[in-house]
Amino acid sequence: MAEKNAPSGSVAKLAKLRQNYQAAKAQVQTLGYVLSGTVQKRQYRCGKPNCHCAKGLLHGPYYQWTRKISGKTVNVNLDPASAEQVKAWIQNNRKLRQLCHRLERTSLAVLEASKIMRHS
Repeated sequence: MAEKNAPSGSVAKLAKLRQNYQAAKAQVQTLGYVLSGTVQKRQYRCGKPNCHCAKGLLHGPYYQWTRKISGKTVNVNLDPASAEQVKAWIQNNRKLRQLCHRLERTSLAVLEASKIMRHS
């Protein structure tokens, strides 16, 4: 392998990149379920003139999970406990995407460092 003949700085850089890659992989493994979309808390005014909502006390809160399926927006009503769970899974999805970008950037850096080592 080219690392044996490489300058020690390049070997150290590759080792650090590999360590960074392994750390990101370990973080991926700790994530729970993942979902895309958003959860919103909604409150409504029904429009009936004698309803309490006409005086300012709105109906709700209602929780709604919104996501895209095959290019179409889909909404699902959730109870408060499910809304909290879905929010956590959406946050896991965001973390997963960040970690995937980190893995990709690190892989590219390893490739570039390896090219430098081969041409040295």
